[in-house]
Amino acid sequence: MSTEKPLNEDIHYLHGQIDALTALLLAVAESTMDKHQFRESGLKRLQAVETALLNKTVPESRLIAIDRMRDWLSHVTS
Repeated sequence: MSTEKPLNEDIHYLHGQIDALTALLLAVAESTMDKHQFRESGLKRLQAVETALLNKTVPESRLIAIDRMRDWLSHVTS
């Protein structure tokens, strides 16, 4: 019996996936719109996700993650 955790339970693996998806997201955004358009579109979508989650019972950490993504978006588009 293996004692290794599945990759989806390894926090370092998950962070690596997030970093890779972030890089790909920025590549797509850069090729399709300017920073201002990306910020406006992203903020609008993040607000929609947050609003939808507020109507459900979700862990506070999920809302914190959305808020941090909003901060990240502001940082990369400044």
